[in-house]
Order: sequence, then structure tokens, then C-alpha cells
Amino acid sequence: MFLAVGAAVIMFGCSKQFLDAKPYGSVVLSQAINSEDDMNTATNGLYSSLRATDFYGRTFAVKGDLMADNAFLSNQNSGRYLSFNNYNFVKTDGYASAVWINAYSAIKNANLIINSGLDPAKSKNVSQLLSEAYAIRGMIYFDLVRNYGLPFTVGDPNTNLGVPIVTTFDATIKPARATVAAVYAQVLADLTKASSLAQYNQGETMTFAATNKTRAVNSSFMSKYAIKLLMARVYQNKGDWANAKLLASDVITNSGFSLVAATSVMSYWSGAAPLTSKTETMFEVTSDANNSVSDGTLANIYVPKTNGGSYGDILATKTFYDSYTATDVRKGLITPSTRSGQAGTANYVIKYPIDVINYDDVKILRLSEAYLILAEAQYNLADIAGANATLNSFVVKRDPSKVYASTGTQVLADILNERAKEFAFEGYRFWDLMRLNYTFNKPQTQDASNAYTSTAVAPGNINRIFPIPNDEMLVNPNMVQNPGY
Repeated sequence: MFLAVGAAVIMFGCSKQFLDAKPYGSVVLSQAINSEDDMNTATNGLYSSLRATDFYGRTFAVKGDLMADNAFLSNQNSGRYLSFNNYNFVKTDGYASAVWINAYSAIKNANLIINSGLDPAKSKNVSQLLSEAYAIRGMIYFDLVRNYGLPFTVGDPNTNLGVPIVTTFDATIKPARATVAAVYAQVLADLTKASSLAQYNQGETMTFAATNKTRAVNSSFMSKYAIKLLMARVYQNKGDWANAKLLASDVITNSGFSLVAATSVMSYWSGAAPLTSKTETMFEVTSDANNSVSDGTLANIYVPKTNGGSYGDILATKTFYDSYTATDVRKGLITPSTRSGQAGTANYVIKYPIDVINYDDVKILRLSEAYLILAEAQYNLADIAGANATLNSFVVKRDPSKVYASTGTQVLADILNERAKEFAFEGYRFWDLMRLNYTFNKPQTQDASNAYTSTAVAPGNINRIFPIPNDEMLVNPNMVQNPGY
């Protein structure tokens, strides 16, 4: 790059005309977003950046299950995610590096929108679009700090290192890692700002007067109650149960969203088109035939070629499959079968449809989570009756024959079991085990009797969090590596 610039200077000398010329294929950053229509275009680009395979498109969700206790990588596999299954990350791990790059690229896109200078007080649309940019930036920082730092609830978040906080574009900076507490403070500041700016709920329509364009606020976009649910998740991970309860209750009571009925669970998962119905899905990362990652989707990593997918590498354990009762409609989202090269039963995950028009949309925020966060908050606030009541009001939509009436610590076990079953293969389980600092057995292989070879994953295992990418370590003298790498 420097050689090219030097050659250009020699060729053109000190011509003021050359030095003042604007690149014909790009826009100066300070002039990139001058109207609400510009901001809408930039915001659509921000959402597009989320769908990368090694980001929300697949890898985040895969990590949340493959590194937990209910899934394993088939002996017959495509070679993807071996380090997740085997807990053998190294400092040059490609997934850790790709997630870091994709995350900070998206944060850069959010920062350009946030720092555009357009006044939200003068435009309802600008207010909404700024809200979405703040919400996405907060969401990314939350997932970054979970992937590269210890949980807020483990050790001292005021000294444990998180990730660098970058809120403006500057290609020359070499930022140091902020503490876990500082990153959580940034996340909550972003989400609080997003909530204050939000103007639209799902199902409403934005109209851009200057261009006469419209935008239906569907599940592809962050809306006011999706932001509140995300805040409830952050407070849950902090162990701030009073605020988690407040926000989860607000979502359940006031959002206008409804749980998908038991009779509709299978059809709900069989469709991938964005929703405006306010049924279950509050926010998802969406794709279509023109804007997708091709076979780099969740559907293709879970669904084998024989079922129209590509790989079918990741299987559910038989133990987990058997944890669903016969009357639990969610059991139908796992299909027992056989797989060449894999001993025992191959329990394929069919939660994600192979849809060549919409591909698979990765659900990030669903109303179900509000119920399960509320129940856990009630448990931690010593409201056992309330926790059981909330859990039962949810589970009747999944397993109509199930009724909870537990006491003591079994209430928390019930809630965590429902979270495992409801959010199976959406990337939740690992983070529950992490925030609660549990030791668990990670299944890695399966024999003909469906027994597993497992490794115990205890607090302190260095592979529970990603290494800081080695490339970042090489170019940034202010960066500190995670212990053990």
C-alpha cells in the first residue's frame, strides 16, 4: 500500500488538483450520511454485516451448543469446528480471529451511523435508525465480552479484562482491553440510549418522505421491545435480578408479542421469512437468495445432504433427545437416524429449514426468553411461587402435560432444563453454564451403544474463552492475551 502511494506522489508530484480529488468509488466518511435515506441505507448495511458465517450467521450459535453438554461433532464430519468439540484452541485459531474481525467491522459500521450528526429530535425515522445502531453495537459488545472475557459473575469484573471499546472511527488507534465491568457499562449505555430513541414496534411501517420509500418494521430489525429483552439478557448475565425481572415483565406485559402455540411450533420453525405478526420472534439475522452466505448457514452445518443440507456434522446426544417427553412438541425438532461413519444413533437437528429463497434466519431474540428470564429472576428474588407460575405459563405452550411445582434449588434446575430444551441449537446452553460457573461434561465422541467419551470442563479451563487473535497481538502493543494462550 505504501509503495503504491509513493508511486502516485512521484507520478503526480505535488499537484493540488490530485491531492484534493475525491475517490470516484467511495464517499468521504464525513459526507457519507447526510439524510435519513442515507442513514437507512447504512443501517441496512449494518444488518448485512451481522450475517457473516463466523459471526451471528453461524459460529456464535454453534459455539453456544457444541461447547456445552448436549451436542457433539460426528466422527464423520467436514472438518469444521474441531477446536470447539475438542476444547483445543490455540492463539492462532481461525474462528477466534474471524469473529473478532467481523465484530469490529460491524462496530465500525454502527459507529459511522451513530456519529453521523443527524438530529433524532427532528426526525422520527432518524431517531429509530440511531436506536437500531446503538442496539446493534451494544449487542455486539455484549457477545464480544462473553467470548473473549470471563463472565461478569466470575471473579472481579472490575479487574478481569474484556475487549477494547471503540466508539469512533480512527484507523490509527491501538486500543487496550477495557475491563469486563467497563464493557458491560458500555453495553447498557448503548441499550439504554437505543431504548430511549426507539420509535417503532414490530408490525409498524416507516415512511421516508424525501424518497417515498417505506420500510416495514419486521423481525429483521431491532424494535423497541426487542431492545428491552436484550437488556434483560444483559442484566441476567450480570446477576442483576431486579432489573432483569423489571424488563422481562415489561416485554411480556406490554410488547404485544405472543408465544407461538404448541400446535404451531413445528410450522414456526419450518418457515424462514421475516415476520411482522409479533409472534415469538422479536429479532433475527435474516438472509435471502441474493444476500446470504450460501452453505455457510446453521441449516447446512446441522442438516445432512440426505435431507437437503450440506454437512450434518453436529448431532444431539441421545441423553438430551430423551430429556424431551413424548408430549413435548419440541422433540420433533430432532430426528433420530443413522450416519455413515458414526456409531450409534445420529440425532439430527432439523430446527433450521433448508429454504433456498430465504435461507435460514438466525433467531437472536424470542419472547420465550422473557418468560424464562423472569422465572429465573423470581427464583433468585426468593419468589418460588412466582417462578413456578411463570414457568408453567410458558411450558404449557410446549408440553401441555407438564406442570412444575418444585421447591428449593430444583426450581432453578427446572428453569435451566427448560432453557436447554427451548433454545437447543440456538447458542444458549454454553453461556448458561458459563455465567453460573458450572463444571460440566462435554461429550466428544459416541459409541455403538450411544455412550459418550467426555471431558470435564471446569472453571479455569482456558478454552472456555477465545484467545485474543494472534494478529491483533502482533500489531497492537497495548493488547494483552488471555491466560494460557
